[in-house]
Formats: sequence, structure tokens, C-alpha cells
Amino acid sequence: METINYTTLDNVRIVGNWSPSPTTIGVAILLHMMPLDRKSWSAFQEVLGRHNIASLAIDMRGHGESNKTVEGVSLDYKKFSDEEHHKYLYDVIGALNWLEEKGYAKSQIMMVGASIGANIAIWALEEEPILTGAVLMSPGDYRGINAAEKAEYTKAHHAIWAAGSDSDDPDAYEMAQEVVEKSASDRKKFVPYKNAGHGIHLFTADPELMENLATWMEESYGRV
Repeated sequence: METINYTTLDNVRIVGNWSPSPTTIGVAILLHMMPLDRKSWSAFQEVLGRHNIASLAIDMRGHGESNKTVEGVSLDYKKFSDEEHHKYLYDVIGALNWLEEKGYAKSQIMMVGASIGANIAIWALEEEPILTGAVLMSPGDYRGINAAEKAEYTKAHHAIWAAGSDSDDPDAYEMAQEVVEKSASDRKKFVPYKNAGHGIHLFTADPELMENLATWMEESYGRV
């Protein structure tokens, strides 16, 4: 695992954990939930590596070590307006540019996100339709970003995987289901859970999820 950093179009310094794979079939950009950071993906990055998937987990602006602009202005997500939360998309664009500089085509890249990270992940498909697809753990209607509305911009080649937990997280459960229903993808999957928590906590509730999800992702690359 290598710690990397890059600067966004609006001069925010983003820090990430880069996990290369010796035989890379694809790359995943991992977007955490609030109030966590890039380290919440560490175990999954190891699993992805065993499936020949390189990965870049970033601290989105205002979280973890991505807490300053180039000019030294401090950033704290707890003080963000909805508009400022929307700028997480700039963090993704920066990640895509960083990966392109390392020689990875956008068509090799899949977005993975939890909670608001899931919403940013599917939004990225609207901005960069060539991407492989998106994995959404507990998507929702967060900070003025509606995951189901973004699903309407998906393409047939996009691989879409979404999961939510009924009973304890019904809004995310229903949103995950709606995202899959509205997606134009010809490879999409809704995974229902019950009393499994929110976002990244689905991994704790289902010990087999990391391996099963990595396998699904591995099978999803190379479709463009």
C-alpha cells in the first residue's frame, strides 16, 4: 500500500491509499462514508488485490488527511454546505486523472462507494460514461444528491451493484432497489440485507461479502 496525493481542479490536496496489483484487470476508486476515511477500505483493498484489481481509496475533502487546500485553508466536512459536499466529484475527477497518468484507461475503472460515497460513485458515471460501472453500498438521497436520479444516466455497459439493509436502514434499502430498477445496465444486481447496518458496515454483517463482491467486480471488467 502506497500513500499518494494529488491536487484537484479547485486546489484541494487529496490523500489516498494506492494498492497496485501485479496482474491488473481493472481498477477501483473507493469512496468512504461519513464520518470515516480511506482507511475504512483497507481490508477490502487487500481482497481486491487477490482478484487482480488495483484500487485507490481516497480521503474525500474535509475528511482524514484531505483537510487543506493548496493555499492552506482548512476543510471540515461537518461545516460543509450541500454545494460543498457536491465538490466531492472534483476529488473523483482528480483520482481519474491520477490513474490516467499512471496508464490506466477510464474504461478500466469502477467506482465503489458507501453512503454519500455511493451517491458520488454513481454520479461519476454521468460525468464519465466510459467508466466500467459502480458499486453502491447504502445509496440514498444525501445532501441534495439523489442516487436514483443519477441512475437514469447509466448506460448498458455499466455494471451496477447496489445493496441496502431493510428494517434498520429502509431508506437506503429502497434506494438501492430503485437504483437497480432504473439503471439501463445489462449487468446489474440488487443485494438485499436485513438488520445489517449502513454503508461499509455491511461487510461486518456479511463476512462473505468482500469476496463475493470482488468476484462480481472481477467478472465485470472488460465489457466496454
